[in-house]
This record gives sequence, C-alpha cells and structure tokens, in this order.
Amino acid sequence: MRLAAMDAVGVDVQVLSTCPQVPYSGDATASVEAARCANVAAAGVVAEHPERFRALATLPLPHVLASVDELNRAMDEDGMPGAAVGTSVLGRPLSTHDLEPLFGVLNRRGAVLFVHPVGESAGSPLMHDSGLDWVIGHAAEVATALVQLFQSGLTGKYPDVRIIAPYMGGYLPFLIQRLDHERERYLPADSPSAGQLMRGVLYDTANPLPSALRLTVEAVGAERLLLGTDYPFEQGHSLRDHIEYILAAGLPEAQAKAIVDVNAATLLGMPK
Repeated sequence: MRLAAMDAVGVDVQVLSTCPQVPYSGDATASVEAARCANVAAAGVVAEHPERFRALATLPLPHVLASVDELNRAMDEDGMPGAAVGTSVLGRPLSTHDLEPLFGVLNRRGAVLFVHPVGESAGSPLMHDSGLDWVIGHAAEVATALVQLFQSGLTGKYPDVRIIAPYMGGYLPFLIQRLDHERERYLPADSPSAGQLMRGVLYDTANPLPSALRLTVEAVGAERLLLGTDYPFEQGHSLRDHIEYILAAGLPEAQAKAIVDVNAATLLGMPK
C-alpha cells in the first residue's frame, strides 16, 4: 500500500521514522525495548526495499546513555543516517543539559537529527484545551524547540549535527525580522543572530502554501529545504499537493528541482 502511494505521486525514496509516536517514559527498560522494536522493524523494511526506503532511529529518551548506545547500534548495524526525536522529552526541552552527550555523539558522527512535534502544543493548555495541538500547536513546538537549541548554544557547539525541522520551521521564517530585532531578550550576547542560526538548520517543505515556500527560500536559502510530505497523515490528493506545489510556486527551476530531487538525496548520500 505504501509503495503504491509513493508510485502514484512519483516519490522514489521515503525516509521512515516513528515520530510522533515516540517511546519516551520514565521506565528505561520499556523505552529501550520499544525503541529497539521500532528500529528492527524499520531496518527490516529498508533491507527488503533498499532502493525505496531509508529510516531514522528511534531513541529511548530521556535515558541518554541508552539512547547513545541505540543510536550507535542503529547507525553501525542498520546503516541509519541518524535519529528522529520529539520536540520535547516528557515536558523537558531538547536543549536541557542532560541531553548534551547525545548531541556530542551526533556531532562526531555527522548524523541527521529530525525534530518532530509530539502533540503537546509546547506545553500550552490554552492551545491544548481548544483542540489546537495539531493545528497551530505543532508549529509552536517546532519553533520553540529550535529557538531553545539556539539559546543553549548547542547548534553552534555541535555544528555537524544535521538538524531537520519539519513544516518549514513552524513560525520562524515569518518572524525572522522580529527574532533578530529582539535578540537581546533571548539570545546570549555573543550569539549569532537568529537569521544566521536558522541558516544552519535544514527544513522540510510539509506546508503546501506557495507563498510560505517562497518566504522560507528567501529566509534560509533553497539549499536548506528538503521535500516533506507528512505521509502517512497526508494521503491521496493531499499527498500529491505536497509535492506539486513546490514545482508550481514560481521558484527558479533549478531551486525547485533541488528541493524535490537533490537536497535530500545529497543529505542521505544517495544518487540524485
């Protein structure tokens, strides 16, 4: 069914992850077993269809040493290029000091880190109680997680972690002028500007609005954008729209082709 859906819209290769169904819990044994189960299953799919799939590792956070072990195992044994994590871990930010050893290993290995919302609206009961978790809350989670990583200095300290933010970074491209103008409120004095920091992150395009795409290209550059479809949450015509809108957004042909065909393949070390 999945291969048929990919073929119907012209997707050659899909990257699998379990987000937002992440196995985070206070029970280390349960988290490790669930993460390993997910990774074994994903590795099996990739092995069965090596020309069609890649996969990102699931990690048993907040258990950092176990997560490092599982990341190394998944990269070494299963050939995974990195991991997918939630924008927060049991209500704590990714930028918390406890998680820094994970960033150190990701950096040493030049690994991918896909940061996906977990459906908690960045801890806002106002959004949650209004049923807005996946309407505007997901964008708030992505934007908050990225800015917290900028605040912590982790993206500067570990520049070889290839962070991918979905949904074009949530609100951030739209707010780039405000982020730079108000930088003294939330960034250390010696930090690069938010605009500079944003250009060190990759973004997927799962926000099928041509004007939003053009704005994000202007803010961070077309080379920082990767085709994103939000599959399996998007199906049929909606899935097709997530691809075709890029080609119809009025970008130069070379930029549109890079976003659809080249950038993700380069990131994953695959033929274009």
